[in-house]
Amino acid sequence: MSDMKIFTVRELDRNPSVVLDTCDRDGEARIRRRDGRSYRLLPDAEPKRCITSLPDFAARRRKLFPRALTAQQVKLVDRALRGE
Repeated sequence: MSDMKIFTVRELDRNPSVVLDTCDRDGEARIRRRDGRSYRLLPDAEPKRCITSLPDFAARRRKLFPRALTAQQVKLVDRALRGE
């Protein structure tokens, strides 16, 4: 407990980023009021959300369109895109 950083309410009000950075770095921080009461500030334990893999889009495309479009189908799609 002696290694934990203790802040005052005034420090929390004037420099919240310092208190939050300390909380992130050390795992917790204490906030002390003038009357001696203290509070513990803990960071939320959220898992970091990062993309580790992507779906196989080529396999999806091959499943939807197993054969190449014919010239006639291409013309129909082009007309539909133009709004004709």
